[in-house]
Amino acid sequence: MSLREEILEASKDILIKDGFGKMSMRRIARRADVTATSIYLYFKNKDDLLLTLIQESIDDLKAALEDVIDPSKDFIQQLEDMARVYIRFALNHPKEYEIIYMVRPEEMPKYPREKFNEVRSAYELLADIIDRGRKENLIEVDDPLISAYTIWAQIHGVVSVIINKRLDTRIPYDKFIDQAVDHIIKGFIIHKTPA
Repeated sequence: MSLREEILEASKDILIKDGFGKMSMRRIARRADVTATSIYLYFKNKDDLLLTLIQESIDDLKAALEDVIDPSKDFIQQLEDMARVYIRFALNHPKEYEIIYMVRPEEMPKYPREKFNEVRSAYELLADIIDRGRKENLIEVDDPLISAYTIWAQIHGVVSVIINKRLDTRIPYDKFIDQAVDHIIKGFIIHKTPA
């Protein structure tokens, strides 16, 4: 692991455990077992470090989602693939996931405007698939982007229950995920009755 990666890992631990307000360069240096001045070789300040953590986490999630897109698959399978990859990313990279979605906005430095477009582009991947389903008359939605956020909110709820250890111990989490994904996707599908 490079020095930069060690600094980022130490920063993730402190950020998630104690919050941005208690994340200082000295604490990061102690955790990473480096000098505080060495951190400045890679990051201008604490804000730059946080924005880097968020950016890299978003990039990793977006890359995972892009890898699973396959226009040759049917609409429903694409939605399911996106949902499952999203959940897998969150469960395999809980620190990164928490940094993307659970850092409180009031603790964050001002997020550069151009970066918001990159964040939105992850939702637009899902919105594009939903728009395809709309054009094929498989779903009835007014705004694919709103629908993408609605699906994300439901999947985020599923992930949060597991990550925060709130799932009833009698329920196997793999079955919970399977059923949750199935219900979320079926909620968007038009069920046509025979004429």
